[in-house]
Amino acid sequence: MNDLRAEPNYTVPALEKGLSVLELLAQASEPLSLSQIAESTANSASQLFRTLNCLAQSGYVIKDEISGKYVLTLKLFELANRHSPLKHLLQAAKPPMQELAWSIRESCHISIMQHRQLLVVGQVESPEAVQITVSVGASFPLVATVSGRLLLAALEPSRLRAILDEDGEYQTMPEGERARFWQRIAAIRRDGFSVAADESFIGLQDTAVLVGDPAADVMAAVAVTQLTASRAISEPAKVRAALRRCAEQIHQRAGLSLPARIHEQSLHYD
Repeated sequence: MNDLRAEPNYTVPALEKGLSVLELLAQASEPLSLSQIAESTANSASQLFRTLNCLAQSGYVIKDEISGKYVLTLKLFELANRHSPLKHLLQAAKPPMQELAWSIRESCHISIMQHRQLLVVGQVESPEAVQITVSVGASFPLVATVSGRLLLAALEPSRLRAILDEDGEYQTMPEGERARFWQRIAAIRRDGFSVAADESFIGLQDTAVLVGDPAADVMAAVAVTQLTASRAISEPAKVRAALRRCAEQIHQRAGLSLPARIHEQSLHYD
């Protein structure tokens, strides 16, 4: 019996061929011939001729008149520069963050690194009458915030150290405080999330998870700030699970294949 619940197959073969050609040419180190493209994409040359002709007419590829080989134009680059990754990420994040705020009855915010500071770029308020909010546009030191340390921990070690070399807050840390900072970074890289008492206000606790793609330099921290003295404070495990679900939903909506992972390479405090 056929499964009536199965989703219909809406594949578009011609579009799939075109996308596979663009991806192949983007990865190639030199122009490719029609036969090379056909062999790499497992399609016949006759099928791909029309696809390449369409891409050429649309301005995405160009055929060299002498060699007859194909190469990408700069049109995809121009399109990419018209599209703001941060804007796209914020659009993808809003519905999951709204769901997060309602599920744990807490406000949440999203922040990025900007000019060696943590910049809050979005927020969703709790449905409760009493709530903790963080102003959009507010900036904080990277090394002294839960979200800031999370974003730092996601960096390659060489880039992390380069940023810290020019970070005034880090450079003025006493030796013991620096050691504790590196212990925190190591814990974040191990656990995949950042949590600590808020360093700006007594009685608050922050928990943050990573979204975006550190390798593509598009990443942000989604965080929840809780009033620890509240009788209705959610359990830490519940907050972490809700944040991780939120991150997964953001990645799905943003078209990212996997949730962001903290870089696994170990770090050592010098």
